[in-house]
Amino acid sequence: MEARQIRTDIRYSREEYFRVLEDSLHKYEFLDGRLLMMAGGTAAHNDIIDNLGYALRSAEHDCFIKGSENAVSIQELNRYYFPDTTAVCADSVEYEPGGGIARLINLALIVEVLSQKTAEYDRSEKFAAYRRLESFREYILIDSRKCAIESYYRQERNSWQIGSFYRMDQVLPIHTLGIKIPLTKLYEGVALPDVDPEDGLN
Repeated sequence: MEARQIRTDIRYSREEYFRVLEDSLHKYEFLDGRLLMMAGGTAAHNDIIDNLGYALRSAEHDCFIKGSENAVSIQELNRYYFPDTTAVCADSVEYEPGGGIARLINLALIVEVLSQKTAEYDRSEKFAAYRRLESFREYILIDSRKCAIESYYRQERNSWQIGSFYRMDQVLPIHTLGIKIPLTKLYEGVALPDVDPEDGLN
């Protein structure tokens, strides 16, 4: 049971939000005072995250890989998100000062695994918020319903290289880490619906 009733129709301060997370069995994102409860992942969603984490940690690079227990602080918007996977490609991992949850501020890579409910939210509102981070360089969206991956790599401040991958014989480049991962590794053991590949990323 929750230690307290959580309401999503009222505004919370940051300090109240941190206390909610300490007492709650659920994870909430913070949108300038509003709370958004994160739904549990499907088996496919969780398997992809496990495959991704293993692939990233097994590869040779100089970045720090972090999981979904680390929040990302968008200080300019007063928001906190919980991406599925992040990477910090700096000399050290930097966190927002103060108590409460761990809040990353200097990440370079963010990966979200898409579900039916979160796909549009991850592509639009969250991507726009993540772009406020000066250190943010690469965004990867992995679909958990079919073989489909979108990637965005920042070459200049407002110039992004876009990649689209939807065949199992393709390889996903992760520019910030300087590595490539076969899609077969990301989707290994994942039960996907029988979807026509021509449907692409729709």
